[in-house]
Amino acid sequence: MDTDRSEQDSPRLEVNVTTMLESVALSQLCVVTREAIEDGIGFGWLNQPPQKTLENYWKGVMLMPDRTLFVARLDGQVCGACQLVRPPHSNEAGAFAAEIVNFFLAPWARGFDLAKRMLKEVEEYAREQGFRSLNSNMRADQQAAIAISEWLGMKKWGTKERYAMIDGKFVPGYYYTKDID
Repeated sequence: MDTDRSEQDSPRLEVNVTTMLESVALSQLCVVTREAIEDGIGFGWLNQPPQKTLENYWKGVMLMPDRTLFVARLDGQVCGACQLVRPPHSNEAGAFAAEIVNFFLAPWARGFDLAKRMLKEVEEYAREQGFRSLNSNMRADQQAAIAISEWLGMKKWGTKERYAMIDGKFVPGYYYTKDID
């Protein structure tokens, strides 16, 4: 962040749990999802899906009761998102752990510590919901996500050599966990 900015010029940074996506927010979320895919951090997408596919994806997230969507905004503009996923009700033994998935920030919104703020909000929310552990996984080539996960205090506990396939080559993935109780 530019330290010469006055308080008046400081960007407004927000991270909120989203329970409803209005059409403008949905449109902005689709745009930043496309930007993330183009930047190589499209949480599984390698190619740009059609607009309707993106809209349906985000609408579907809103319908899933086991997912909580966190949306990041910079000066009111949607710039990223993250989901907290609860284990299924049939997994009573694993009910103590939630998973962070599909975490991304648009390239133009980086440098404001918004990604860190988003993950701290997710962690606090998970703690308030009674979870005792957080889990996450990501491709080994997603250096920013790895750095932020480790900054949050998550510990790498495993590597999967065939985590993803990009351009016909396997990319490893890392698995992280953090006890939050």
